[in-house]
Amino acid sequence: MNVETKHIIRWGIPGWIYIISLISYFIFSTPELLVSLKTKYGLTILSLSAILAGIGVPVGYLIHQISMLFGFVISHKWDKYFKEEYDLDSKIIGADNGEKIRERYRHLLSRVHELRALKYSNGLSMLTVVAILYLYSNTLAGLIISAINFLFVIIVHVNQKYFEANLKFFIKRTIERH
Repeated sequence: MNVETKHIIRWGIPGWIYIISLISYFIFSTPELLVSLKTKYGLTILSLSAILAGIGVPVGYLIHQISMLFGFVISHKWDKYFKEEYDLDSKIIGADNGEKIRERYRHLLSRVHELRALKYSNGLSMLTVVAILYLYSNTLAGLIISAINFLFVIIVHVNQKYFEANLKFFIKRTIERH
């Protein structure tokens, strides 16, 4: 399997956001946790960061897959989407500047998928911290982290809608022109 750096970053960011939210909750709610990890297991901040960076990629990949399922696969009629995608590809291939059009299309589509995964990551982070607050301990730090995640869900959702509108406009204009 050939995995490029851009894929590691694309899949890592949602996972890292999720993990950072959870770690932030535990560090701010129970500051002695870091001291305990260091003394009990000999973990340094650097080694802990490396472990979490490695874990973030598969976690982010799973979040990306969940976001694809609920945010794209379920909400589209497959036969219609496949036909529209094929028709668009046919028009792009036949165009004089087809490769430039394909690059722009790929860029917009990637942004939409990346932002949706990031939105799901923030939403999942918020729900997880709220569940921990409810089940474990209700702290001010947890409420603040949940509020920050909620704010980012809104911000990323607006950005995602912008790129979706931009993508739809681009597709419409491409089909009209070619």
